[in-house]
Amino acid sequence: MLSTCVEPFEPEEPGFKSVLVVDGFISNSTEPYTIALSRTAPLSNPGALPEAGATVSVADDEGEVYLFRETVPGIYQSDPTIFVGRVGGKYQLSITTASGEQYQSDTVLLKQSPPIDSVYYERELRLTDVAGEMKDGISIFVEAHDSTGQTRFYRYDYTETYEVKLTYPGEWVYSPSQGAYTIRDPRLGLCYATHPGGNILVANTSSYTEDRVKKLEVTYVSTGGYKLSGLYSIQVKQYALSEPSYRYWYELQKTSESLGTLFDPQPYEIRGNVRQVNDPEATVLGYFDAGAVSEKMLFIDKVTLLGQGVQYPADPCIAELRYPLTAVDFGLYRQWDYLIAAIEPFVMIPAECGDCRYHGTLEKPSFWPR
Repeated sequence: MLSTCVEPFEPEEPGFKSVLVVDGFISNSTEPYTIALSRTAPLSNPGALPEAGATVSVADDEGEVYLFRETVPGIYQSDPTIFVGRVGGKYQLSITTASGEQYQSDTVLLKQSPPIDSVYYERELRLTDVAGEMKDGISIFVEAHDSTGQTRFYRYDYTETYEVKLTYPGEWVYSPSQGAYTIRDPRLGLCYATHPGGNILVANTSSYTEDRVKKLEVTYVSTGGYKLSGLYSIQVKQYALSEPSYRYWYELQKTSESLGTLFDPQPYEIRGNVRQVNDPEATVLGYFDAGAVSEKMLFIDKVTLLGQGVQYPADPCIAELRYPLTAVDFGLYRQWDYLIAAIEPFVMIPAECGDCRYHGTLEKPSFWPR
């Protein structure tokens, strides 16, 4: 009797027109390059719509044309055995959609990128949630310079890889046929997780006497969660940009800081360097770019951080432990997918706290040092 009805509100979208979004980058690395094509979607259909069935190619200033193959809808990749970008080379993207629309990018120069001087961290207490709680953690910084003064415009991205180490893994399993408890195989206390960075990072040294990037924060990592629960690594990549490319990424950085990604609704139209051939004034979003890549990896161990006085909060999974248990309790928790963390006495824990595969994979990365 106390319930009420809520009538859903469907906002009107007058004159909505889906436009092409292009996200592409080539470098001098021997790897597949990716061109992502999608269409903007109305508010009623969140997320981008893949642009499938297009013909995508990149031409260089020596007359070579390289076709990109569609690997999944809207994702087109090159063959690294055929096409590797060349420092100093100029490249142009061409797209023909399944409906026959033709698009071309401006010609872009694959600039050399100077080496990254250093990637390092500093301990920092930071307000990390709306509750006003201060948490300990580390700020990670990058520094670089170009002694020739030819770069001036930089972009950075990063990938984090870390161990997921559980305090109370569910290591025991009961075998009804044997009437005994045995250790799980595989063990569930150590996994590995990899995540690309989500924020846009650019730097501009054109107003400085020296072409040097100093103490640019890449990301902040708190001791909450699993990222710093064992060994943590971050791989930082640096790209040298042209001035038009920098302006594009800088504008996108300003809008994405509050909205998220390139494919989210933008507060104003940010045009890139791709045009529709038959209608140059038509709206096309995104950017096609090229640049050499410099990269550097940093490893940080929890043992080292503890030695430097970094404080870790109590593991919230400790509060989820269930003990002591009667036979009835034990049977109920098994039905609820709890795992056995200990058998003398019996201790049970929720699956997401006792199975590291909820947060990563058991497969160790090939570059992992231990």
